[in-house]
Amino acid sequence: MKTLFNQMMGWTGAGNIPVRARGGMIAGARWTLYPFSSYWRGTSDLESIPWVNRFCAPGGCTLDLGAHFGLYTVAMAMRVGPSGQVVSMEPGPVPREKCLRHVRLNHLDWVRVFPEAASNANGSFRLVQAEGPGSTTGFVASGSDTGVEIKCVRLDDLYSREGLRPPGFMKIDVENHGAEALDGARGLLAAHPNILMSFHSEQELSGSREILAPLGYRAYSLAGEAIVWERALYTTVALSVIPQERPAATEGIAGGTSR
Repeated sequence: MKTLFNQMMGWTGAGNIPVRARGGMIAGARWTLYPFSSYWRGTSDLESIPWVNRFCAPGGCTLDLGAHFGLYTVAMAMRVGPSGQVVSMEPGPVPREKCLRHVRLNHLDWVRVFPEAASNANGSFRLVQAEGPGSTTGFVASGSDTGVEIKCVRLDDLYSREGLRPPGFMKIDVENHGAEALDGARGLLAAHPNILMSFHSEQELSGSREILAPLGYRAYSLAGEAIVWERALYTTVALSVIPQERPAATEGIAGGTSR
């Protein structure tokens, strides 16, 4: 039944009917009806909102790795405003088109959406989407015969090539490819941007820690507790070189608003 419903929404285009986000991270923004309606219903990623509020100041520069439909991309853009810069990266064609649609619906001209995946080398890789196009579980693989071909780029090279301002905040949720993304961003990391990162495996966590810990990064639970790195496994944490206090329990938007 669910598969039939998904097909119907795709065939009719009903999934792209514009709606207004009721609350949550993108409260008041324009969105599309389906899928992942939790984004516009305001029930997704609620624990991350205080950290996004804290790390996204008006005029700031941010980076969204693994943008999917653009929940964090739009949230960042609403907060940094037109004088800021948001770089969004989503290699999956289906979610990237949704992300672009949401950026355009909200007239967020200070957002740049790139089709590459962040990695530690430039070149062609495969994006494996075991749960189908548009899912949140696609992952980058090398030496695979499955999936779709995508381009990967070192973030240091992308920022140099495009003349982008370095980010003060990075959100990273790239399904076990986070360490490779960080390895290709060592120049950007020298400025110690704040990071919100999801860890999907011990390998991703250990590889990221080897890069970030020597730079002085510490891990914090979304509740604001300083934690040992091992507790970050299979969860989302804030990473910063600056000591962090417990964030305010608020969903209010700091900074710019959607037009």
